[in-house]
Amino acid sequence: MKKQCQARSIAGSSMSRKSDKLMQQAEQARNRGNHEQARLCYQKVLAKEPRHLDARYLLGSMLAEQRRLAEARPHIEEAARLAPNSPYVHNNLGNLYTLSGQNELAERAYARALQLQPQMVEALTNLHKLLDTRGALAESIAAAQRALVADPGMLEAHVMLGNACRDSGHIEQAVEHYSRVLEIQPGNGPSATNLLMCMNYHPAATVNEIHAKHRAWGAGLPAAVPRMARDHGKRLRIGYVSPDLVRHPVGYLMEALLASHDDEHFDVRVYSDAKAEDDVTARLRGHCGHWRNIAGIDDDTLTAVLRSDALDIAVDLAGHTAQNRLAVFARRVAPVQVSYLGYCTTTGVPAMDYVITDAGLDPTEADAACYTEQLWRLPRPSFAFTPDADFPEVGPLPAQDAGHLIFGSFNNLSKVSGPVLDLWAEVLRAIPDAGLFMQARALGDTGTRERVQGQLEDRGVAPERVVLAGFSSLAAHLNLFNHIDVCLDTFPWNGHMTTLDSLWMGVPVLTLEGDRRAGRMGATIQRAIGLDDFVARTSQDFVERAIALDKDRAYLANIRASLRARLAESVLADGAGLAREMEAAFAQMHAAAVAATNRQ
Repeated sequence: MKKQCQARSIAGSSMSRKSDKLMQQAEQARNRGNHEQARLCYQKVLAKEPRHLDARYLLGSMLAEQRRLAEARPHIEEAARLAPNSPYVHNNLGNLYTLSGQNELAERAYARALQLQPQMVEALTNLHKLLDTRGALAESIAAAQRALVADPGMLEAHVMLGNACRDSGHIEQAVEHYSRVLEIQPGNGPSATNLLMCMNYHPAATVNEIHAKHRAWGAGLPAAVPRMARDHGKRLRIGYVSPDLVRHPVGYLMEALLASHDDEHFDVRVYSDAKAEDDVTARLRGHCGHWRNIAGIDDDTLTAVLRSDALDIAVDLAGHTAQNRLAVFARRVAPVQVSYLGYCTTTGVPAMDYVITDAGLDPTEADAACYTEQLWRLPRPSFAFTPDADFPEVGPLPAQDAGHLIFGSFNNLSKVSGPVLDLWAEVLRAIPDAGLFMQARALGDTGTRERVQGQLEDRGVAPERVVLAGFSSLAAHLNLFNHIDVCLDTFPWNGHMTTLDSLWMGVPVLTLEGDRRAGRMGATIQRAIGLDDFVARTSQDFVERAIALDKDRAYLANIRASLRARLAESVLADGAGLAREMEAAFAQMHAAAVAATNRQ
């Protein structure tokens, strides 16, 4: 977490004329970047007046900015003792503790700052980020709600409530808060895209409503300047742009494609917007000759960079997810622009030409009408899976020893809406000895865990039948699949990477096929490996299939033993085949753009 201790005068300290002059000299030295001279001036003031608040506070803040945390701490702590009612000092004290990794002390300091000044944006933002880091969503919601009591129009509090409500599964409330932000500040881009993203989770949002919202957002974008396509006779230059080329579903699913691209005919370039790259990033970078980290580069600069790189095709891998660069694509940085993999519906961006999909995800012309882009259906699933080396071996069917089924879910809580819990509870009522295990990051929060437990109990599922867990280490998370017999999918947005992980661990996923791309992911994956028996068409069908599985555990055991081999031998693991189809699509897209340019 990047934090800066704010250097500002916080008190009208009584000063001698000499101290006043030294403070002025310190400020001038600091403005020139001469921190050592500033430090000496502050120390001279403190030698004469140890209780001089501004000198104490500003010296501590400056040292903290220089990451001299051990030296900074006694000064800022003393400033907090000298000014117990200053929200600025307590906020800065929280920043110091955060930088030092003392999060519990930091939370107390931020809470004290907000007690003194409930509308203090900096303290609220800092506390929210800290609570979010440890998954304390209920506390984060409470902090933002307190701020709104003091100031109902506080934009930052609505943003924080939107984020926390989304992550904890309160989708309707998240939509309300993002909408409120846009009422207060209509041009707030992040909240606009957050709202569009949340529409895909909303259990009551229809496909047409989602499309209309995206189209209306895109209609408000400035017109893009066209980029002419040329038949230059060279390798086609493809640029992938993403903030998620890390341990993230997009990062994992891009590996097979990047590893298989034909470097002789395609010049593949990757623009990683990841703030903190990791071992998956390193692997992906090894498959690409041209890799650039663009984190921290503003949209204007990135637009210039992408245009100067003379891309033939620019591919967005984020859509309306976090840290997206749709504002850059809206300006058009390449003759052909493509949305792929990272988003489940239209972007709404008029300058986005195509969406890469397949016949399983978007089978009809009615689906095509729900995109502002042109659908490009690959003749195979539009993604490929590369299993991580950390996967453990597949264990035996847990029900064989336990004597009853354990259903599981590893999807994020944003996808677990009321209707999803209704259906899962119906399954558990129909199979009275079955249990349910759920793991999600948000379930690491005590308040969120208690709420979900209560929701299931209200639906007739006794607490002793349910285990709820927050995220653990990757190794521990993957080993949990060896304690699950069947996973239950979410809707209207199915699992994707979680489903592939589950199948690789021998755990089939019972899915309810939906009426949109996001709701057909489970069916597309299961059918690709011959598991049509796990695709339900209606809620009643879903329950009946679960009951049938409970009655035929030998069938489940056989499926478990064969799933990894099935997946490994399927089209879903054929990264080279995916690369050839993607390359053929890119070549045809570019040829069409060249033809259109020549007709002008």
